[in-house]
Amino acid sequence: MKRSEQRLEVDNSYLTIHRNSNASHDDNEHFPIENLSRGGIRFGSKKHFDLEERVSLKLYIDGKLSHQAEGRICYHDEDTNHNDFYGVSFLDKYLHL
Repeated sequence: MKRSEQRLEVDNSYLTIHRNSNASHDDNEHFPIENLSRGGIRFGSKKHFDLEERVSLKLYIDGKLSHQAEGRICYHDEDTNHNDFYGVSFLDKYLHL
């Protein structure tokens, strides 16, 4: 998949994720954001997400709710230290950057 959107690194930001496929979830768990674009977000997680999994997410920047959207887990990467990163693409709302 070719990434066509400009990615912005952000500080002091996180996601909460509601897993649509699973009735048990914890909306209080924070997933740190590595970068974002108009069409999606790359985040770190110690939890496993399945590719193509549908999620509802809330994006917080500086502790304030900035964006809510439905999304799809579209990729999984692991860095050289075996940290897991996931990409989620927005299905219904784009960010206004």
